[in-house]
Amino acid sequence: MHELAIAEQIVDVVMTQVEARNVEHVTCVRIQIGDAMGIVADSLSFSFEMIASFTPELEGARLVIDRVPHRATCRRCKQDFTVQQFIVQCPLCEKWEADVISGTEFRVLDMETSTA
Repeated sequence: MHELAIAEQIVDVVMTQVEARNVEHVTCVRIQIGDAMGIVADSLSFSFEMIASFTPELEGARLVIDRVPHRATCRRCKQDFTVQQFIVQCPLCEKWEADVISGTEFRVLDMETSTA
């Protein structure tokens, strides 16, 4: 379950900001994940909430996940299309010459804080 390791990294990033900004408590962390990353959102949320429960500044914090669709553009016909099951073949001209334009993102976007 690589979601647990990813959740640990998210907590590390958030805690760096908590310490740098003297934040008392984080109530919500918003991240962006591309569909091509192969991350199971429910597993990641569960892992994050479990780890956060052991950290006073994050206890009770929830993880909000913004999904980004896996999309590509055909180099041949310039058609934008949704990548299905990691197959990057243009559905219009059926060529395998495409550039992925979204879906590989992974970012911590922001966090909501409150006073304890």
